[in-house]
Amino acid sequence: MEEEGNVDGQRTRRHKAELPLHHRPYVATFPLDSAESTINSDELESEQQNGYQSYGEKMTRTHSQDGGSCVWAPFTSHIDYEVARWAKLRGQGSTAFSDLLNIEGVCERLGLSYRNSRELNNIIDSKIPACRPRFKRQEILVAGEAFDVYFRDILQCVKALYGDPELAPYLVFAPERHYSDEDQTQRLYHDMYTGNWWWHTQKRLENDKPGATIIPILLSSDKTQHTLIYMTIGNLPKEIRRQPSRNAQILVGYLPTTKLEHITNKAARRRCLANLFHACVRHIVEPLVEPGKDGIPIASGDGVLRRGHPLLACYIGDYPEQLLVTGMKTGECPKCDIPSTELGSKDLPFEMHDLHQILDALALVDEDPSQFAKACRDAGVKPLYHPFWQELPHCNIYNAITPDVLHQIYQGLLTGEAEIDARCKRLPPNHNIRLFMKGISVLSRVSGTEHQQICRFLLGLIIDIRLPDGASPARLIRAVRGLLDFLYLAQYPCHSDLTLELLSGALNRFHDNKSIFVDLGIRSSFNLPKLHSFRHYVSMIRMFGTTDNYNTEYTERLHIDLAKDAYHATNHKDEYMQMTLWLERREKMLWHAKFIQWRLHNWRRTSSCPSITLTKHPSVKRVTLASLADQYGALHFQAAMARFVVQLMQPGLTARQSEEAACHVNLPFQSVAVFHKVRYSIVGDDGLLNNVTIDAIHARPARRDCHNRRVPARFDTALVNLGNGGKMGVEGYRVAQVRVVFSLSANVKRALFGNVSVPDHLAYVEWFTPFTTPDINHGMYKVSRALYDGERQSSIIPIRNIRRSVHLIPKFGAVAPL
Repeated sequence: MEEEGNVDGQRTRRHKAELPLHHRPYVATFPLDSAESTINSDELESEQQNGYQSYGEKMTRTHSQDGGSCVWAPFTSHIDYEVARWAKLRGQGSTAFSDLLNIEGVCERLGLSYRNSRELNNIIDSKIPACRPRFKRQEILVAGEAFDVYFRDILQCVKALYGDPELAPYLVFAPERHYSDEDQTQRLYHDMYTGNWWWHTQKRLENDKPGATIIPILLSSDKTQHTLIYMTIGNLPKEIRRQPSRNAQILVGYLPTTKLEHITNKAARRRCLANLFHACVRHIVEPLVEPGKDGIPIASGDGVLRRGHPLLACYIGDYPEQLLVTGMKTGECPKCDIPSTELGSKDLPFEMHDLHQILDALALVDEDPSQFAKACRDAGVKPLYHPFWQELPHCNIYNAITPDVLHQIYQGLLTGEAEIDARCKRLPPNHNIRLFMKGISVLSRVSGTEHQQICRFLLGLIIDIRLPDGASPARLIRAVRGLLDFLYLAQYPCHSDLTLELLSGALNRFHDNKSIFVDLGIRSSFNLPKLHSFRHYVSMIRMFGTTDNYNTEYTERLHIDLAKDAYHATNHKDEYMQMTLWLERREKMLWHAKFIQWRLHNWRRTSSCPSITLTKHPSVKRVTLASLADQYGALHFQAAMARFVVQLMQPGLTARQSEEAACHVNLPFQSVAVFHKVRYSIVGDDGLLNNVTIDAIHARPARRDCHNRRVPARFDTALVNLGNGGKMGVEGYRVAQVRVVFSLSANVKRALFGNVSVPDHLAYVEWFTPFTTPDINHGMYKVSRALYDGERQSSIIPIRNIRRSVHLIPKFGAVAPL
């Protein structure tokens, strides 16, 4: 009973902590009215216009004599524009496109103003204005050798994002403090403007230069075959920044990827590589120094001018990139001074790296080399030559390094072994679960997505696993649950002071039980930088908002578009010039497409409202009642249908009366139309469906594929709303297995229900037992088949009552069965 009380207490605390996250916050605005002041200057009046209006004037000046009044200009018609847009955003390559247009009669019948890729490129280059700066090439000298860096004017990139008219409604210009209670005692953290960094920096700026509007710069790098530097601004909500379709991330530089193999001394080579990186990035961020100090007039997309101060707030990268940026050594924390031999400590005190001491040491770079090296060694930093952040105002790079959920948690967590593999192979299918039919130990290079999928079922796999010498798996379960709880809590889109306490508590549970991994011989120590980084998560969330503000996963997704696709579009010779030109043309077409939509007033907003959708026509038009029992397992379909009719027509009857009345119901049909899949999609505010499927439920019998191979039956389990289910928790819900999704004809509906409204689609489900108290160690619920006199309990329900799919993990026992 004590354990049940403990787990109930944990659930209650978590529910209490999460409940305020679903309500509108109490907002405290920044107390100084001078913050984010607008500029009203006659000298700057010409700049105060909508971004699309400015773009339209450029278009008119560019080609006013050859069709500037056409809505599709510089293209001659709708088809002319759509083909060009397809070629640059969806096409298979310039050669293939030219070959297509060379087919006799294609250009004439479509009325195209270009005959090949070269002519289309000429139109884009000469007649469509650039809204983002072009790339430049600059030689960087390091250790007597010249390297090419391709970059953009980062200040113009800031202006392009800040002045984008499509993004203007979402811009935030001043910090706020959000609270979950009216007394303002419990802080809330979500977007960057709710964190402490913006608030404190705004205070300092208002003391020096009142009327400032901070433009937080978020830099991120991704080093693979090509090293790319991206930037975005914190004035945009995180929901906007993380959508590739919004184009809120700008590629500002391609960095050299040399390995300097001609330098034989490894230490000298590493030092030169670090100096090369900092020299290149310093060249990119140099335009931010003076505007960061004094501010510049900058217009948002609605034409309003403010004095903006672009300041580097966050640098986003994986652990090697964090070390490269901060000048720390491998095995050290890039943020604090904790000894490398104590990285696995749960509560050893630490201090953040002393920026002033490090800057004083780095300032001796032009003095005696031995004195410079000693000063850097005493400060705990590598002897860097003018790191890029040295002159940036209001920048503490050791605070700016942000948590990396993708690499620090997902890719630093998991291993596999034979018993785990056996259990992986026996998991039931689900839309949101990937099945690893060969296990997970065979995976060599595991992606972030694969790690996410593994984490979804890992805890269920180890619940009753057999450990050596008959050891109890309780500590293993608690350790893994603590780490998984930390992982999912760390990714909350909104945090409060209470949920941050839960985050710290989850990490403490892992530390309290992590010795099981030593006892099992899995690890000898826990001095891992990634593990220590978890101790910084709470402070970073308080400083910069939740972790989805600075997730490396977003830029890794962009790497596909801006590096891989760009590289494939080249002839692989002198590729950087071709890649930058390809990207510039692509951005021009994206911006021009938005401009045309603005001119046509054809805006479409989207929301996250889920909607249940089925195919227009059933998967099988007629399935007999006998086939429902034989092929779909719906053994008691007729009895369940009779009960459904009685409950709908006579809702006031007791359960016993309903059973008696159901015995007298005659079903006027011998077959039904059956659907094999239910999709949950996103619906826009305009009522149009999005193609994104966020969940799906399958209910289909075994079949043969096109190669005559047997495909096993699949009947998914789902969470069913009993009528009082809420947005949180499992109260008011019950698990059921969906056997049949079907519809009744209009004639059958009239015969059974008369004028009573009946849902178009129904489902035959088999119930599992109700939820009880979750387990004390792993926190999961145990359910089993609900039986009555040895038969499975079943019902007919409207599919709208099915909230979502749910994945049940089998009880394997000590060893998974073969």
